[in-house]
Amino acid sequence: MKATRIILFSVLCILGLGWSSPSAAPSMTAGASQLTFLGTADLQGQLEPSLRSIALDAGGEKIAVVGGIARIATLIKEIRKESQGPVIILSAGDDLMGRYFHTFNGHAIFTLLGRAGYEILALGNHEFDRGPGLLAEALEETTFVPLCSDLAIKDTVLEGSCQPLLIRQYQSVSIGFFSLMTPNFPFITTTGKVSLSGSPAAVAQQMVSELRAQGTDLVVAITHIGADLDRQLAAEVEGIDIIFGGHSHAYLPKLETVNKSLIVNGGEKGAALVRLDVKLSSDRKIIPESAAYTLIPVTESISQDQETAQHLQHFSDQLPAAIVLGKTESTWLLDKNAVRSGESTVADMINDLILDKFQVDFVLNNAGAFRGNKEYPPGPITDTMLHEIDEFENDVYLLKIKGKYLYPILEHSAALVDQGGFLQVAGLRLSINPGKRAQEISQRGEDWQVVKPGERIIEAQIRNRDGSYGPIEAEKEYALATNAYLAQNEGDQYYWFKKYGRDQVNTYTTLYSLLAEKLNTSQVLNPPPPDGRIRLLTAD
Repeated sequence: MKATRIILFSVLCILGLGWSSPSAAPSMTAGASQLTFLGTADLQGQLEPSLRSIALDAGGEKIAVVGGIARIATLIKEIRKESQGPVIILSAGDDLMGRYFHTFNGHAIFTLLGRAGYEILALGNHEFDRGPGLLAEALEETTFVPLCSDLAIKDTVLEGSCQPLLIRQYQSVSIGFFSLMTPNFPFITTTGKVSLSGSPAAVAQQMVSELRAQGTDLVVAITHIGADLDRQLAAEVEGIDIIFGGHSHAYLPKLETVNKSLIVNGGEKGAALVRLDVKLSSDRKIIPESAAYTLIPVTESISQDQETAQHLQHFSDQLPAAIVLGKTESTWLLDKNAVRSGESTVADMINDLILDKFQVDFVLNNAGAFRGNKEYPPGPITDTMLHEIDEFENDVYLLKIKGKYLYPILEHSAALVDQGGFLQVAGLRLSINPGKRAQEISQRGEDWQVVKPGERIIEAQIRNRDGSYGPIEAEKEYALATNAYLAQNEGDQYYWFKKYGRDQVNTYTTLYSLLAEKLNTSQVLNPPPPDGRIRLLTAD
């Protein structure tokens, strides 16, 4: 399991794109108009530089200090100064997260984005984690334009706080902007009365038609739907010149073109500034072969913009050592024995929150996903405590899988009692006899297979819609929630999710954000008494 999110940029070097300095823009043909688009996505409140694993060059991954809003501000100023044409600064959302968000309710982050030079922002799902009311307040004094093209905000607290579209004139070029929110918006954040007004394709088509009707030369979509949906959007909707995307948490290794739309993605936590340079023909259309995509690493070699750094210092000086998010009236027991050797009440609580939030049939999370490795007494629940528990920042994944694959998955878990691969569950009731024969699996090439079936699962039942429990049906397809480590990385040798799972969806919801969101509404979070969902038998 990864201790930090890893940004894989070595592909860039293989492709000959690599990391570039701010001045590495392509030369433009004399007489042709030029535009530069800069931006980020999924900043996640990371206003300060952070130590991360990153591949800066062909030398492979290195531990480096990257990011920081003051260094991003320096790059923006330098590029604006040296550019021969307009420079447009964008954010594709999910900026409101973390300590600065919980302390200053969005004011610090949005203020710093404005100071750094951001002009247009598409709202992401995490902007709503503490409700649309708080978001509306945070947007009151922003200097950039927030877009919410596919959000139904009429008669909600957010009405008047964001715009469905924006048209701006850059010298002789008219550019229209609109935004799109992830279709998972209704169930991954605190939406209040705000809802989606339509599918990404339907809203995009409407926005393109309206912007073209108003005479715009170019149409730019700032999206928070993920790279896969960005590609699908470009294929389905004509007339989008540029898609500046977010929500995928990864930088595209190269500029992509689908149906004449140029697609880039803003990455994560400000480790790099995305730059797209284009030049225009005499009729103000993008010359396709002119497009140049550059990733500018935000490293320690870049000086901090002093004005932005001073404003950041103003807020950082006010940060408490730990931010109190709520309280617990009972002990959170998270030592290894508690989470790896039987039913864990803390894991029960978290898995039940996932079960209710995503309305799946059952939840499986490996015991190693629940960290801390100590006992947290009754008292305040802090951001530090939640970060300790969710050390790996593992995203919740949704998928569908047939019941017949659930049996070997549970036997694999039963073979890993006392280890990090032992599964904590919700929506299931299990009886396990660790004294019985354990499942054995082996790998041939890249494929895993069961070579000796296990006999440790004595009984397994799944929750029905009416709350009762019954047998698992082999051919029935169930909706499952798990985590990225298991679903995507075959962590602890759980190969079944990736091999047999269908329709995998990354919710981009971590255990931290799930717990923080719950505490925002309830203030008190107590692990329930054990309910016997996992029973370890000691005799035949």
